[in-house]
Amino acid sequence: MTLGPAQLVVFGYLIVALAIGLAAGRIGRGDVADYVAGERAFGPFVMYFVMGATLFSAYALLGTPQRVVAKGSDAFYILAYGAVGFVPVFFFGARVRRLGKRHGFVTHAELVGARFASPLVTGIMGVATVVAFVPYLVIQFKGAGVVMHAVTGWPPMLGAGVVYAVVTIYVVVGGVRGVAWTNVLQGLAMLIVVWWLGVRLPTQLFGGVTQMFDRLVHERPDLLVLPGPGPTSPAQYSAEVLVSALGFSMWPQVFMKCFTARSARLVQLSAVLYPSFLFFLVPLLWLGYAAALSGGPADDSALLWIVARPEFGDTSLVVAFVVFAVLAASMSTGDALLHAGASIIVRDVVVAAFGRPLDDASQTRWMRRLVVALALVSMVALAATGTTSIVDLLLLAYAVPIQFLPLTLAALYWPRANRVGAVSALAAGLSTCAALFGLQKLAPAIYAAVNPADLQIGVLGGLVHVIVLVVVSRLTPAMPPAHLERFTS
Repeated sequence: MTLGPAQLVVFGYLIVALAIGLAAGRIGRGDVADYVAGERAFGPFVMYFVMGATLFSAYALLGTPQRVVAKGSDAFYILAYGAVGFVPVFFFGARVRRLGKRHGFVTHAELVGARFASPLVTGIMGVATVVAFVPYLVIQFKGAGVVMHAVTGWPPMLGAGVVYAVVTIYVVVGGVRGVAWTNVLQGLAMLIVVWWLGVRLPTQLFGGVTQMFDRLVHERPDLLVLPGPGPTSPAQYSAEVLVSALGFSMWPQVFMKCFTARSARLVQLSAVLYPSFLFFLVPLLWLGYAAALSGGPADDSALLWIVARPEFGDTSLVVAFVVFAVLAASMSTGDALLHAGASIIVRDVVVAAFGRPLDDASQTRWMRRLVVALALVSMVALAATGTTSIVDLLLLAYAVPIQFLPLTLAALYWPRANRVGAVSALAAGLSTCAALFGLQKLAPAIYAAVNPADLQIGVLGGLVHVIVLVVVSRLTPAMPPAHLERFTS
């Protein structure tokens, strides 16, 4: 098969990403601390891209323009929650880094479970995390499949399979170092390509970004007001912002990066610098408005549709660079999820919850195997999701990590919180989310009666979690002061 320029760009990128990931894996000792936390040695440059590229996924590139076409300025909720999402990390990240180094923690649930002296808490958090990772991984697989189909003509499942075979290989071999250094490449690719497109396309179609917004004011003013033309209500919009902002730093693959930093101070610096990465969303919003003005589709193909407009002539190379950027976004999040998911299953579920003793080499070996298993599970889940919007998938996934926020803050700052309260609260919050999700799918009428404002289920689950944590902890004995000193001194 003869490869055209577009295919050469895409396959060339995959080869370079694979090479970087494999080369990064040759650095370090190769033990658990290296495979999961990079020997706690990442500097500011790598940390910046690890934090930014890990969070901005295929959802950002494909979902942002789609959201603008479908719901107008409702899409600004991404900027709203992103701007404040790392504020908690600034306050607790340094302490997390110090506790991780002192006690050898490499996962979120290890720290929380140790504070409450409860392997059960560690295990529940681990299982819930992996369950939440699956829809988030499906977003990345789905994005990769859509864009590979645009360039190669392959079925989306085949395209996703090829891309994530590359990702799986460098995560298996390189661990968190492979994830980190490919994130640097992928973050740079995203920033350059989307700004180039965001300025170029509105200029070609409308004469410039200013002229595009002038037309929007006259032709589609409904797209320029919050929360947009609907059907999102103000209450729903606020809940979406709230659940995303609160859950942002609680994604374990993000929280775990606090353990990888060279110093506690660097974690705070990364939190301060992170909002600058949001500038990469601005051109994606412009592209969404351009697609809306041009009559583009209100689905996940909106970005590819606008960059392939016939008035641009031969767009094959432009589409290739869009695919390049989307693959970078997808892979930079997907690799972190596969790596974190496998690490969490071994450390939090097998070792901590089930108490199975595994030496260092066995843990690393099982983590590598589980990276492959998690990738295969996600491929199966991709086939089962059908036409579900990637934005809806993300909001569903966020329902789980928001349950970790009250427990994490209590573990770090509220000495009165105890083991009984932690177990009860975590079980109550997650059960509320599961019950509401089941009602939403199986009994919509009952769900509407229970949640008439249609608030995000993560918000409601989080409220239940906080109430149970406070009440039960107050009604049961506090934990021994000697134990608490390990986490406060």
